[in-house]
Amino acid sequence: MDTLILKGRAMLKTVINSGNKKTGPIAVTYRAGVHNVFGTCPSTCALNPQGEHAAALIDNDYLQALRFAVPRRGHAWTYSHFPAELLPAPAPGETVINASCDTIPQALDAMAAGRPAVVAAPAGTMWPHTVGGVKFVQCPAELSDNFTCDQCGGGRPLCARGDRDYVIVFVAHGSGAAMVGQDQPGGCYGNAGPVRLAWENTKKAGHVNDGAALLEFSRKLPPGYLLRHHIVGDIGKIK
Repeated sequence: MDTLILKGRAMLKTVINSGNKKTGPIAVTYRAGVHNVFGTCPSTCALNPQGEHAAALIDNDYLQALRFAVPRRGHAWTYSHFPAELLPAPAPGETVINASCDTIPQALDAMAAGRPAVVAAPAGTMWPHTVGGVKFVQCPAELSDNFTCDQCGGGRPLCARGDRDYVIVFVAHGSGAAMVGQDQPGGCYGNAGPVRLAWENTKKAGHVNDGAALLEFSRKLPPGYLLRHHIVGDIGKIK
């Protein structure tokens, strides 16, 4: 069963078993502003085509809950487009928060700051590459139609490894793929298609405290479960 959770004007949707063909049957969440889906995303994200509706600050109360929203004996991870230095460093037993970077130099800086990093790459680019002594490897789920997050890393997905010494690359896909790596903001895969529909549905109802409800959701998941936070959305504080 899906649940919809509200804090102020931020909305969170939780799904116990995702039907997403890339994640596989794991737990996932979506987070959105009540008036605009990009409301929890940072205005500085190069993929965000609606920066005027985005967040300027991190919601620290929600972030604190997110860090500890991990299934018992399981793994949780997410991605944030807020600057890497503002994100908590990975710690055992906590959600791994990947610094979602727009360029290779940003990813290298994030790694140097002790944050696990991922980077969006233009469509058609080929990987792996090594830059500045750091290896950049493409997400395995992008390389096969039959490979999902729940199969990745032998039960510990690469994105859930906060101690890794390599950057994970997500090659642009979807209707906005051509905009990734360009000067004009845009290219978010959540801006169209089924993901956008699910994101829009996230705005429709909610609960008074998204952080508390997120913790409750994670604690009710079966032991050893995988939880990917924020299929779309981020940790921003609604204006």
